[in-house]
Amino acid sequence: MAERIRVLVVDPGPQLTRALARAMPARGPVSVIGPVSDEVQAIEALDRGTTDLVVVALDRADGRGVETIGRIADAGGRGRVLAATARLGPDVAVDALTAGASGVLPAERDGTLVDAFRRALAGELVLPSEDLTRLVHRLTAPERGRARGGHTLDALTPREREILQTLAAGASTSDVAEAFGISPLTVQSHVKSILAKLGVHSKVEAVRIAWRHGLATVSPSS
Repeated sequence: MAERIRVLVVDPGPQLTRALARAMPARGPVSVIGPVSDEVQAIEALDRGTTDLVVVALDRADGRGVETIGRIADAGGRGRVLAATARLGPDVAVDALTAGASGVLPAERDGTLVDAFRRALAGELVLPSEDLTRLVHRLTAPERGRARGGHTLDALTPREREILQTLAAGASTSDVAEAFGISPLTVQSHVKSILAKLGVHSKVEAVRIAWRHGLATVSPSS
């Protein structure tokens, strides 16, 4: 049986919920729930275990989209959060990721959303590929090596640095496994070690550190 994914939409209006529900394949693995209007209801749903993933509409009339993401992300790491917006460009992604989102949904409301939801639940980055290069350059800091909590990228082994670098370029766990000729379970073992050494709890947080400290090697935009 396919894994069930319960997606809760946080949005004052019904438009996003309807669009996501229409995009899901019939009898597919995703159930779209909601909408609920604010982070309080979303956190309650996560606490009850009635949802797996939260999608927050950024294009709210009250301008609270980024704040809502931050409050859900700060509520004890109970669930993954994705941003949804009609706006384009890396600034939107920077705001969402800085607030604690696992990424930004693609603008196309089609069946590829199922893969996006699965990647977010796996702790992977979900980001339109056209924004990745500019986002990396936007988040890269002049200093190199120093990570959160006093840990450094220098604590990583050469293979761990290679794996983190590949993840920071937008690769999934399966992509990394194929690139290095290892199993996904071995990739997961390396990732657990990377997270422990960097003092973070998800691949997305580790990727943010890699970006900020110059480890990513995406090509410049044309």
